[in-house]
Amino acid sequence: MAAIQRVCEQVLDLEPDAGELPGILMRRDGYLTLVAESMGGAGIQGVCFGSLGRVPSQTLGYIDLLAVKREAQGHGIGKRLLTATEDLLHQQGANVVQLSGNPPVYVWPGVDPRYTVMTCLAERAGYEKLRDSIDMAVDLNAIDLDTTQAEQRLAAAGIEVRQASADEKRPIDDWLRTGPWRDSGWPDEVAQSLDRSGCHVAVRDERYIGFACYGANRHGWFGPMGTDPEERRHGIGTVLLKRCLADMQSAGLETARIGWVGPVGFYARVLKARVERVYWFYRKALLYT
Repeated sequence: MAAIQRVCEQVLDLEPDAGELPGILMRRDGYLTLVAESMGGAGIQGVCFGSLGRVPSQTLGYIDLLAVKREAQGHGIGKRLLTATEDLLHQQGANVVQLSGNPPVYVWPGVDPRYTVMTCLAERAGYEKLRDSIDMAVDLNAIDLDTTQAEQRLAAAGIEVRQASADEKRPIDDWLRTGPWRDSGWPDEVAQSLDRSGCHVAVRDERYIGFACYGANRHGWFGPMGTDPEERRHGIGTVLLKRCLADMQSAGLETARIGWVGPVGFYARVLKARVERVYWFYRKALLYT
């Protein structure tokens, strides 16, 4: 494990937590890890993590992380690791492989194109770019995170906002799996947040109507967040969001990252958040004869 961490720390220079990424991916049940090791005693030269995921009527394979030491690049190691992982995923039922995050356990949405070696490898290997995703960043010292007045307003409307306890893991999970997010990875991500960091909820008449969490996978990352569509007019999401960010600030963070952003305008307006990273999603059909 330590050798794999060193490879990631050397190569993934855009990630302040690069050494933690292998451990995050190893939380997934059934993950695949392939390493390339030097025959000359130089140790592990590269690593590739793969996993399986399902969408309706299809099993997808995912390449979650691929890294090769800089001094070992240019000798086909990345290509061999990629091909071997594709073969294993195909043996387990995948006919399509994506270079993108595989919720609920992932380290980034897709491929940051600033990792130019990876984008070149993907295109040489026959992957096609599908779409983009973005992360946003928030300067926690530049915004007002006080929600006292907003919570009082919500309380007057019969809505309680509070931090969820570990004892609520099962009822929150039951609610999420019967609501609008039941077909997403969010119920599992929320469960991970309750286990490792924190989650805040909004409740009306003992019924959950909103949630927000942070640290589901990576320390310092906010999300996911959701509010019952029938309750969105009250500003619940803003309160839940700010409560989570206040926790992160109290833990000593100066910047929070919002991963896999949907409503860019909302975060820009409420938090003065800025677009920080862009990711490319790649996909490839596995054609075997």
